Amino acid sequence: MLSIIAKCLLVSTSLSPVLVAMAVSQYERDEPWTSWTCWLATAFLLGALCWGLLKYATKKAQKYTLYIQAFERKDQEMLTFLFIYLLPFLRPGGATFASEWITNGYILAIVILAIVQAGAFHFNPVMSLFGYHFYAVKNKHGASNLLISKKNLRQPRKEVQTVKLDWNVYLHIGGSDA
Repeated sequence: MLSIIAKCLLVSTSLSPVLVAMAVSQYERDEPWTSWTCWLATAFLLGALCWGLLKYATKKAQKYTLYIQAFERKDQEMLTFLFIYLLPFLRPGGATFASEWITNGYILAIVILAIVQAGAFHFNPVMSLFGYHFYAVKNKHGASNLLISKKNLRQPRKEVQTVKLDWNVYLHIGGSDA
């Protein structure tokens, strides 16, 4: 399983599109390139961290066989993150979300901690960009789990090779469609 630090990193990587939106907002306001490129560079760094964490988990985490009794695709859960992405474009009284970096850091830290505490670190739009899909699966005992997979689930009642990211979150590492 991932440590709390790795979970926080995954959550922060899921917020990297917010940083891109902040960069676009500052660019649109004709701010100097030095102010908006920092946001953009950080967003790309977070995307690279997400990719690296997934590769590390795939290769180094303990392997589990997960029996899929039933499944349901949950990619639509990603839509809940859209409201966060709209925040940089709110402009009450001419101010923007991207104008004060200390306030932004504080707000992002609170959002990260809230998402980690809620256990929703795995719904990551950056992971979707990398081709991952999210599935609610029931194991052979009927317990619900989340399976993150690059492969499409096609049939229930199959075993797949996974690594455990959290107590009920698995990353599919098998080579074929399930």
